[in-house]
This record gives sequence, structure tokens and C-alpha cells, in this order.
Amino acid sequence: MGLFDQFHSTGKASPGSDTSKADKSEQEATRLIDQGHALEAAGRLDEAMQCYLDATRLAPNPADMLSDRARANVTAAGRWLRSRPMTLGLGATAADLLAPAGRWRNLLAALQRGRSPAAPALRALIGRGAGSTPAGDDLAIGALAYGWATQGREAPLVAAVRALDAELSALTTALGATYLRAAARGEFGSHLVAWVRTLWRASPLRAQALAMRVAQHGATSGYDTLTGFVAAAEAADAARLTGT
Repeated sequence: MGLFDQFHSTGKASPGSDTSKADKSEQEATRLIDQGHALEAAGRLDEAMQCYLDATRLAPNPADMLSDRARANVTAAGRWLRSRPMTLGLGATAADLLAPAGRWRNLLAALQRGRSPAAPALRALIGRGAGSTPAGDDLAIGALAYGWATQGREAPLVAAVRALDAELSALTTALGATYLRAAARGEFGSHLVAWVRTLWRASPLRAQALAMRVAQHGATSGYDTLTGFVAAAEAADAARLTGT
């Protein structure tokens, strides 16, 4: 089971249940994530992964990803990204990539809604940019994370990447193809998992700290991944407001 599959197999507490149970679950999940980070830093990867999997068993229902708290925390991440002057892997800043009329934002939005011929659009994104994991792959992985967190395996972008599986090795690097296949299964890096699964309950300060941890992964890969998630979230919000 993929890491974000848990968002779609764990039900919300009933209205009459003890709300302290949710608080305790969140605290325990946070403790497991932190323990996993410590184990990962010590090179104990198998134990770290078990901590992350145990933490995701306490993950929220997908509807919580659309709560006011979650959306506010994603909006804050978007503001922070736009304030960064650095040029990312596609030769543009995050502000450029997140511009509502920007090429990559529009491409991700169309794919997410299933409004674009998937294969040509993905071929224009996957493999773009330098590095062992090209920036286009990182953007797609961030958008896939949003799709999994809100729609699960039914997300149009998830289905589009899976349909292109046989071509991935020719479109991008070996590592990029591996990461994209994992993302299509709902499996993502620990820092991204930690941020996403706390969005619905985390304080703005904690959510921002976890977003910055995502961004710090690699040279620009973390920034690109975070930008892909925010772009997908903002495009989804825009579509809900306009009814498109």
C-alpha cells in the first residue's frame, strides 16, 4: 500500500467520538515522523520507513486536505516560495512557475482536471531540466502528491502517469523514472509525507517549518516538488471557484 493510500482507507471520527482521540493520534504520528527522521539520519533506513508507514496509518481523511486550515497552510507555502529569488530547475523562479497564466502551471492544471491529452502534455514536462531527477519530474511528483492526498488513485494525473509507464525510462533519467513510478503508486519522500499529512492540523509555524524542510532536499529538487504541489493545489482552488 502506498504512503498516501492511507488518506483513503482511514475514516474520519464520527461526530460523537472523543475529539481527544484525534489529538492523540496526531501527536503519536508526529512523534513517529520525528523518530523516522532520526533513524534515517543514522542510516537505519528500514526502521525509518517502518516509522513513516506507522505514522501514515494515523493519517486524515482526504476531505481534511480541503479544510480551511490545510488550504491556509498551502497558501502560506506558496507565499514563501514566491518570495524566494532563486532560479529553479526549469530556469525560472517559483513565482514564475506559479503564475496563473504560466505554461507549467496551466499544464499541470489541465492534467489534474483531465482536460488535456495526457501523453503529449506529460512528455512536455517529464525529463525537462538538468540533474539526476529533472525539474519537470519533481514538479510532476509534487502535483501527484496533491492528487493522491485529495483524490487518491482516481486523480487524473495519477492515471495519466501510470498510462505512460512504459515510456518513462525513455523520457527521463533512471532515477527520475523510479521516483515517478513510486509517486504514481502513492509513495513519496519522508519530508513531503511529513508536511502533507500535518497540513490539516499543524499550526502555521510548524507547517512552514516542514515545508522548508521539503524545499531543502537536494539542490532544487525540493523546491520544485513543493512548487508542483502548491501549483496543483492553487489550480484546484481556482477550478472550484470558477466551476471549471
